[in-house]
Amino acid sequence: MRIVQTFWSAGRNPLEHSFGWLNPEYNLMSWALSCLSLRKHYDEVALYTDEQGKHVLIDLLHLPYSEVHVVYDEHLCPPQHWSYAKIKTYSLQTKPFLHIDGDIYLPKPISDDIIDAPLIAQSKERGTEYYRKMMDRLLGESSLRMPKYMEDALREESIASYNMGLFGGNDLNFIHVFCEEAMALCDANKAKCSDGNFNLLFEQMLLASFAQQKDIPVSTVCPGIYDDNGYTEWEFCNFRNFCESKLLHLLGGYKRSKGTIWSFEKFMLRRYLNQTKRVLSIVTPKNIHNSLSCCRIPTNNLIYKIVPEFRDFISQRFASGKHWGTDVLLYEERQRTKTLPFHDEGKEHKTMVKLTTGLSVFELPKDIQGFDLDRISEMMACERHFPLSHIAVYPSLRGDRLEAVPLDDTESQILTFMEGGTMTTKRLRDQIIKGVCHTPGRVPEPIMAFSCQHINYLINTGVLIITK
Repeated sequence: MRIVQTFWSAGRNPLEHSFGWLNPEYNLMSWALSCLSLRKHYDEVALYTDEQGKHVLIDLLHLPYSEVHVVYDEHLCPPQHWSYAKIKTYSLQTKPFLHIDGDIYLPKPISDDIIDAPLIAQSKERGTEYYRKMMDRLLGESSLRMPKYMEDALREESIASYNMGLFGGNDLNFIHVFCEEAMALCDANKAKCSDGNFNLLFEQMLLASFAQQKDIPVSTVCPGIYDDNGYTEWEFCNFRNFCESKLLHLLGGYKRSKGTIWSFEKFMLRRYLNQTKRVLSIVTPKNIHNSLSCCRIPTNNLIYKIVPEFRDFISQRFASGKHWGTDVLLYEERQRTKTLPFHDEGKEHKTMVKLTTGLSVFELPKDIQGFDLDRISEMMACERHFPLSHIAVYPSLRGDRLEAVPLDDTESQILTFMEGGTMTTKRLRDQIIKGVCHTPGRVPEPIMAFSCQHINYLINTGVLIITK
């Protein structure tokens, strides 16, 4: 089966524009993973793009597409009608194909019974109030011109649609006529409709109505029917379950979810380190610094307002011309993906840890009010009754490029044990036990668990790095 993808920049610089993602680098990592996962299973993977897309994805990232077609420019359509570029790509195909968006990743090839179908989509959708409100607002703001069958479909209590993150099939005659319908619908209304939700109408909802009118069945890679807003993170964004999934699709708001993005980044660092390094090396300095000398956290940070001394602390530690090389930070980000529980005596003797590069620890003022402390704890997502006393801060390649980790007194004390350099987790555990257990003989199990819990916390939050 021929696989095709569309990257249309709409005249925006992919090194600076996030295209709906949390940061530009994640958009490019996604395109890398999508292409690489497809090339594992298919020999023919073609990219349809513009000059900006070719420059970034091919000339800079060297993604292994079998074909590259530079067929678009920034004047193709209004930027908010990005689905038009995809539909144009469908219309250019002369043999059976599957079009797959750059936020979809295939751990395994699609089954033959689906591949041989006349029409293929990712999933069938059941319209709820979610789509209904979108369309009511869209139709209320614009007097759209559309075929009668589409008007009838939009009057239904549940608006039918297909998720077309993945679309194609073997019935090229139908697909080409569908493309003519979709482009005509878009062209007739593009001047009067600036709403991005128009994409849903002239692509996904139009396909459902047009296929029903022509009595052409649509096979789906994901069986069953999904509510229009029923795509769960567990099923579609679970990188821990990557190899067992039919596909992963970081759709909609998941592109901006910090938890999902962190899981995605960890996966890329484990599986595709060189490609991730290549992405980070080309993103413009205002997004990722090759030599991180101006790390920052948001200026509206609540901690700044409650504890002004914290702003001075950040300025002194992280804006004073210190440099942390990208390679060092990349290595440490990758090491953070190795989270091991330290209850195995054999591992404790061998596992070495060190303080993360650039770490600084801020002690909260002793006279801070309880209410203010609760507000800071809530902002830092601490568990209820967490005895927050310090904040560990270290440089990162993600987001605002500073990670802030809440610490209690025990954890801040543990960090003082590490100031001498690298040590085994067993030695570190023994140091903790020595500080809390003054009775000779066998160490009580609760104290043993207490020490392991704090070591694991510091490793899982990236404050300590496993070196080997």
